[in-house]
Amino acid sequence: MDEKLLLWINQGWAHPFWDGLFWWVSERVWFAFPLAALLLYFSVRRCGLAGARLFLAMVLTISAGDLLGNQLKRGFAEQRPCYVMHEQMRNVGSAEPRQCAPYTTGMPSNHALNFFAAATFIALVTPWRGWHLLLFAVAVLVGLSRIYLGKHFPSQVLAGALIGATVGWLGAWLALRYRAALGLPWATPAATVPLSSFIRHPSYFFSRAPSAAKVMNSDPHPTVPPEQPAAPPHRLSLVIPLYNERENVAPLLAGIHEALADYPHPWELIVVDDGSSDGAAEQLAAEAGRYGDHVRALTLQRNFGQTAAMQAGIDAARGDVIATLDGDLQNDPGDIPRLVAQLLAGDLDLVVGWRQDRQDNVWLRTIPSRVANRLIGKITGVRLHDYGCSLKVYRASVIKEVRLYGEMHRFIPAWVSVRTAPQRIREAIVNHRARVHGESKYGLSRTFRVMVDLLSVYFFLRFLTRPGHFFGRIGLACGGLGALALGYLFAQKLLLGAHIGTRPLLLVGVLLVLMAVQFLTTGVLSELITRIYFASSASRPYVVRADGSAPVTDEAGWRTPHG
Repeated sequence: MDEKLLLWINQGWAHPFWDGLFWWVSERVWFAFPLAALLLYFSVRRCGLAGARLFLAMVLTISAGDLLGNQLKRGFAEQRPCYVMHEQMRNVGSAEPRQCAPYTTGMPSNHALNFFAAATFIALVTPWRGWHLLLFAVAVLVGLSRIYLGKHFPSQVLAGALIGATVGWLGAWLALRYRAALGLPWATPAATVPLSSFIRHPSYFFSRAPSAAKVMNSDPHPTVPPEQPAAPPHRLSLVIPLYNERENVAPLLAGIHEALADYPHPWELIVVDDGSSDGAAEQLAAEAGRYGDHVRALTLQRNFGQTAAMQAGIDAARGDVIATLDGDLQNDPGDIPRLVAQLLAGDLDLVVGWRQDRQDNVWLRTIPSRVANRLIGKITGVRLHDYGCSLKVYRASVIKEVRLYGEMHRFIPAWVSVRTAPQRIREAIVNHRARVHGESKYGLSRTFRVMVDLLSVYFFLRFLTRPGHFFGRIGLACGGLGALALGYLFAQKLLLGAHIGTRPLLLVGVLLVLMAVQFLTTGVLSELITRIYFASSASRPYVVRADGSAPVTDEAGWRTPHG
C-alpha cells in the first residue's frame, strides 16, 4: 500500500507545475530559510526583542526535533524509495532513473518533522492566525513534495509529521511555562502551566486578541466567572432598545429591578422604543410609571433601526458607566454588576459579553453569527468571540465620542478601538437564555448585510481622516498601468510603425487613464467632504417624538440604594 500510494502521487500527479512547486518547497536554501527569515522579520516587527526570543525558541524546538529525527533514522535504518525502487519512479528533472545514496535512510522524514514542529509551535504559542494557516499548509505541501519527488514513503512522511507535531507541542509547553523570560506580550507572565492541563486544553492558553491575556484555572472553561473587586463610586445608565417586544416589556423591567435591587450605586434605566407597531410603546409607558423617575422611556418617531435606537439611549444617558442589553430577555441583567466591576476595577473602556453557551437556532443565528464574528475580527483587527452580544458595558466618556449610524451596532468594539487602545477592550462570559416571547429580528440575511457593512467599517477605520489616500492609491495604480500600456503602444507606433488603432490594448490604456483621473479627483473631493464632516457634528441618526413631560435634570431621576 505504501509503494502504491507513492507511485500514484509520483506518477499520477505528474505535471510541470507540480514539478516546480514541489522542488521549490522541498529546498531548504530556496524556501525554508527565506520563510524563516520572513517569520523572524514579522516577529521582531510585531513584538520587538520578545519576538526575536520567540523565534529563537522555535529554532531550538526545530533543532531538537531534527536531532531526534536523525537518531530515529539510525535506529530504523529504513531506506528511501529513491534507492530501493528508483527504476519504477519518475525522476523529476531527469529523463533517466537515478538512484540515491544507500546511507540516506528515510524513517522518519526530517523535512516533515521540522515543518510540522514549527507549525505546531507557532499555532500553540502565538495568536497569529494567518501564520497558523500558512505554516500548516506549507507543512502539508512539504510532506507531499517528499513523496512526489520520491525522497520518502508516505509512512515515513506521516511518522515525521506526527513526531514533529509532538515536538512542537512540547516546545510550546516549555515556551508558555517560561513565558516570563520570553516576554510574550499576549501571555500572563506570572502563570505556571501544568503539563497535564496543557495537553488536555491547549487552546485555553492563547486568546483571539494579543491584548487579551488569560490565566489558567483548574477548569479550562469556567461557567462561574471569578469574583470581581467592588466597583468604585459611579452612576450607571442602562440602555435598552426595543422593537415590537410588547410581551417582554413587563418581565424585562421586573427582571432588571430584581437584578439591581441591591446595587450599591445610583442607576437609571433608559428604554428606547424604536417605533414599535404592536403596542410596545404604550406598554412601556405604563410599566415605567410603576417604578419611578429612574425609568425613562424614549419613543422614536418611526423605526430607525437598532443602531439609531441605541445611539438615542446613549445620548440620553447621564451615567459615568453605560450598559446596553437587548429587550428580548435573552441577556441576563444579573451579569451587569460583574461587568461594571470588571470595567472599573480593570481601568477598561469596554467590556463585551460573550455568549459562550448560546440558546439560539444553530442554523439561523449561531452559525451566521460565528461567520460574521470571524469576518469582523479579521478585517477590523479587534478579535472577540462575540461581536453580536448586545450586553456591553462602556465608559461613558469614550462611547459618547463614537457616533453610530446605519447598522453599525455590531461593530461597536471596532469603533471604540479608534477612540481608545485595544488593550482597554475585554470580553467576559455571560449567561444567555432562550427567547420566550416574540420573534427574532435576525436571520441569514444579517450575515450578508454584515459583509457589506464591513467594507464601510474598513474604510472608516483606516481612511476616515485621509480618504484621499484610499482613492489615490487606486488612481495611481490605474494610471500607472494605463501609462505603461499607452507607452508600449506609442513605442511600437513610433519605432516599428505598427497599426495600433484597432488594438484592444489602446482602449484598455485609455480607460485606465480616465479611471485614474476619476479616482484622483474623487480623492480630492472626499478630502473636502471629510473636513466638512468634522466641522459639523450636530446631526443625529434619529428623531425623538416630543412629549409634554418636564425636562430631565442631571440630579433627578436616579434609583439610589435607599430609594
